[in-house]
Amino acid sequence: MIEIPLEGFLLTPVQKICKYPLQLAELLKYTHREHRDYAKLQTALATMRKIAMLINERKRRMESIEKIAAWQKNVEDWEGAHLLERSSELIYSGEVTKVNSNGWSQERMFFLFDHQIVYCKKDLLKRDVFCYRGRIDLDHCDVIPLEDGKDNQFNVTVKHAWKLHDTVREKWFLIHTRTDSDREHWLQAFQDERRRVQEDKENDFTIPDHVRQTAMNMKPKKFHPVKPGPGIQRKISQMPFPYQHEIMNNVPTRVALPRGVSRNEAVDGDNKKWAWLPFRNRKSKR
Repeated sequence: MIEIPLEGFLLTPVQKICKYPLQLAELLKYTHREHRDYAKLQTALATMRKIAMLINERKRRMESIEKIAAWQKNVEDWEGAHLLERSSELIYSGEVTKVNSNGWSQERMFFLFDHQIVYCKKDLLKRDVFCYRGRIDLDHCDVIPLEDGKDNQFNVTVKHAWKLHDTVREKWFLIHTRTDSDREHWLQAFQDERRRVQEDKENDFTIPDHVRQTAMNMKPKKFHPVKPGPGIQRKISQMPFPYQHEIMNNVPTRVALPRGVSRNEAVDGDNKKWAWLPFRNRKSKR
């Protein structure tokens, strides 16, 4: 056992919290079971382990709220309250099929946060961009697994499905996945969400107002493109006229071939095939 004076434990006790379980475990290891302090040491060890776990969990949660705020700002057509007003972590996410009231299937991305689900539609033109479509309050919601077959309420046949019943709005949601394992992952995620909400309630965990407001008002980071390597840098001679700088700044770094023209045709064809390229008559220095 490492010899540390008592003053070392009492000095800045917050920094020593993670070391207390190790020291108590060693002390319990060398304490006889018949000793009168053995049960108290067991209780102290369990308590300090729980405190250390709560500190790590709250630190992780504080870091996650910044990511949630940044994620929401990238979602288009957002409606309603801010996510951080009720949620503090993303528990699970994935692509599912949602059946609307008319029986039509819709591909949606479901994001399971604590207290609520947000579902979005993928943007067909922009990569990794989601469009807000709605949310479901999980504090007043029942999760009902379904057997494979026809659902009489929605009049459709589904597999690997479950229903969500919003008891406040009296609204039903029918969702199904591609495989049964995906459905089991979602059902387990719903249980984890309820468990974490209950733990937060027991531990009296809340996001401080100033932390929430700081994350909500945080400006999104600007995108900085990757600088080209030395192998693809190009030298530009001095250009005395301002319009020359403007022209060169508008030259694209990548030029896509027009539809209907293959690369072989563009390379082996005559000079007319290159008429669409900017500065086609300019000779590059080597």
